Amino acid sequence: MMGNNGFHLLSTVLYLALIFAAAILSVLGSIWIMVFLTRKHIQGKREIIRCHNVSSAMVLGAFIWTIGHMCFETIQPIMNVWYANYPAGINFKTGLLFFLGVIVSLFVALVSGALVVFLALKLLIGITRDIDEWEEIRKGNNAVAVVIGVTVIVLGMFIESIISTVILTLFNSLKLI
Repeated sequence: MMGNNGFHLLSTVLYLALIFAAAILSVLGSIWIMVFLTRKHIQGKREIIRCHNVSSAMVLGAFIWTIGHMCFETIQPIMNVWYANYPAGINFKTGLLFFLGVIVSLFVALVSGALVVFLALKLLIGITRDIDEWEEIRKGNNAVAVVIGVTVIVLGMFIESIISTVILTLFNSLKLI
C-alpha cells in the first residue's frame, strides 16, 4: 500500500504523463491524417513552413485541437474519480490495472478523434462536391480552411462527450475505478 503523499505524487505524475502523451499523439496523429487525406494536394511541412500557408496551418490546428481535446476530456473524468475513490492508498495490482485502463482509454480517444476528423471531412467533401477543398487550401483560401476547421471541431465536440461517457461507464463496469 502506498501512503497518501506517495499516492498523490504517483497520481499527479500519471496525470501529467497522460496529458503530455495525449498532446504529442494528437500532433503526430493530426499530421498523419492531413498527409493521408491530402496526399496529392498538400505537402504539409512545405505548405505550412516554407510557403507560409495559413490555410493549411488552420486546418492542421483544428485537427490537433479536436484530437487533443477528445483525449483530454476522456482522461480528465477518469482521473477525477480516481482522486475521489483512492485517497487512502492503493496496492500495486489496482494501480497497474487502472494505468492500463487509462492507456487503453487514451488509445480509444485517439482513434475516435482521428475517425471524427476523417468522417467530418468526408461529410463536408461529400456535401460540396463541386469544390476541391484541398486545392483551395493549397491556394491559401482561408474561408475554406475555416469551414473545414469549424466542421471538424464541432463534430469532435459532440462525439467527445459520447466517447467520454462510454469510457467512464466501462471503467465503472470493470471496477477499475
